[in-house]
Order: sequence, then structure tokens, then C-alpha cells
Amino acid sequence: LPVLQFCGSGDALGQWAAGSAQRAVSSGQWSQWSVVSRQSSVAFMATPLDKVHFDIQWPTDRSFEMIGFGLNAVDWVCTVPQYPCHNSKIQMDSVMRQMGGGQVATAAAQCARYGLRVRYIGRVGDDDIGRFSLSDLQKEPMDLMVEVVPDAFSQFSIIIVDRPTGERTIIWDRDPKLHYKEGELNREAITAGKLLHIDGHDQPASIQAARWAREAGMKVSIDIDKVQPGVEELLSMIDFAIPSANFVCQFAGTSDWRQGLRELARVVPGFLACTLGSGGVGVLWDDEIVDVPGISVRAVDTTGAGDVFHGAFAYSLFQNWSIERCLRFANVAGALACTRLGARAGIPSLEEVIDRMAREHSQASS
Repeated sequence: LPVLQFCGSGDALGQWAAGSAQRAVSSGQWSQWSVVSRQSSVAFMATPLDKVHFDIQWPTDRSFEMIGFGLNAVDWVCTVPQYPCHNSKIQMDSVMRQMGGGQVATAAAQCARYGLRVRYIGRVGDDDIGRFSLSDLQKEPMDLMVEVVPDAFSQFSIIIVDRPTGERTIIWDRDPKLHYKEGELNREAITAGKLLHIDGHDQPASIQAARWAREAGMKVSIDIDKVQPGVEELLSMIDFAIPSANFVCQFAGTSDWRQGLRELARVVPGFLACTLGSGGVGVLWDDEIVDVPGISVRAVDTTGAGDVFHGAFAYSLFQNWSIERCLRFANVAGALACTRLGARAGIPSLEEVIDRMAREHSQASS
């Protein structure tokens, strides 16, 4: 296979990187992501998707590029020398840190940092956790529509990070009072953008939001990790679905994610792939499975890798890059997020992602 050329027009990656960085400045701005042993020259080989573009026709009369509707959370992150055995004690490596997270909130913050106009819609409880979450979100350069729900506790997680591998275990809870009841969701707020990004956790509200978005000519992407009864209705309205291999296998009732993707394709009408952790992404394209490998990093904390992957992919959709470049950009961003603690704290800058892509390409070319 030839070495990948990142631009369909034949431009060099260095020219693309410089242009992307200039745009960033002018604008003001996987569950298993361990060390990858493959060589860069293998990870950056061409695939059948390197000349294919989505060529999305976005609505032109919208205030925002992206509307994020879904979870925000507060994470207490604890690193341990090794994952504890059952019925044992272990001393943590450092003081437990309180950090902002949540799938959609993290992806929305990332897109806003990268220069997109973003609105985030969500809820918190009227507790200390909610006040911290809202305060942390207010630091991001995006429009917030965050409701404070009386007598509800906010979503929080205890995250145990295994130091040798960087892999994490998440123990979480969320008050059902944070779910939207019928009539509580604002249609105008949802349809003020071009892309709706959701997680499907509050499934009835997500279905309503996706339906409104489609009726308004928006595209819908999803970062979904839970199979719930009736999920098929939600998935039938998705334009870009890249769940984890775990979700794919659970949905299809199989241990083979390739077979699972084909089953999922019976429901999802749009672009379909699945994240493979350190293995990158598997794409179902023209009834064939195309692998877009990941890159090599030394993982510190894999907590926000998937959130950042989806944020980077959402950003890439607005650049009209080739499908392969969109996925490689998301792979690199997700991998770099593993090199530091926390979800939103782990978001790499746009310049970092571009620089790493340029370095991988250079190494593959030499």
C-alpha cells in the first residue's frame, strides 16, 4: 500500500497543518487506550477512504455549528499502583482530584476550544457537585443552557486509574430527576445549530431532540455506550454513529465487533464505525470493514479518550476533510487525551493534534 497522502487534492500534510493552525489562531483559538506497539509506518498507510469526502450540505441560517445535548459530570480521579484485588486495601498514588467530565460536555468544550460556535444543553442538581460542574463549564468558550434541578443530585463518578496501563474503571451515579419530562425540552434551543451531538443516556429526550434536529435539516452524531430497550428508534435517526466495540457487541449479541457492525447497519442509516481503543477505528464501508489504526502513546488515564475522539470527529466534519483524515484526526486526539489525567482536563489543543499528525506522517514517509 502507498503511504497516505492526507489531502485529496495532493497537498502535503505540512501545508494542511500550517493552514489549520492559522485558522485556529485566527478564530481565537478507547475504553482500552494503552500503549500501542505498532509502527507509525503501519498506522499511517492509505485506506480506501483517503479520497472520499462526506461533502455535507450544512444549514446556513444557524447561530451555532454544534449543539451538544447530554451528560455533564464531576469525576473524582484516583490513580493506584495496580488495580486492587477483591477484598483488599491499596494506597492511592496521589490525592484524589475533582475534575469536570461527561461525554457530551467534554466533546462540546473541545469543539468550542477548537474554534467552532457551540451551545451545550444539560442539567445539574442543586448541590455542591452541580455548582462545581456549572462553574467548570462556564470556563469554556461556549454558550451554556444548563438548568439547575431542585432537590436533585448531580452526576458524579469515582474513577480508578491503573497506573501501569492508564486504563480506568468508572463507578458513577446520576439522579433520575435530571431526566427531561415531556414538554421540558426547548425545540428552538436544540435546532439553533447545524450538528446535534448526543449520548442517548436520557433516551426519550434524545429521541425527541434527534427528531427535531432532522426536521430542521441538521445532522445528528452520537456517542452512545448503553443499550436500552427501544434504542433502535434513536439509532434510526443518526447520521454519524461511532460507538465502542463493547456497545456494538452488546447490541448485536455477539463477541465479534465486525459482525456486530453489520447487524447495527440494519438500524443506523448513516455513517457507521466503532472505536477499538488502542486499535483505532473499524469502519463499515461499501459492505467491507476498513481499519484505521491508532497511534502509539504511553497512557496515563484513558477516562476521556472516547469523549475527545467524538469531539475531534465532530470538528473534522466541518473541515470537509477526507473520511480517513477525519478518523485519523479523531484517533490522534483521543490518544493524546490519554497522556494526562481527566476528561476535559485531558483535551489536547488543536495545535498538539496537528503537530502529532504531521510527525506521524513524516515518520511514515521516511
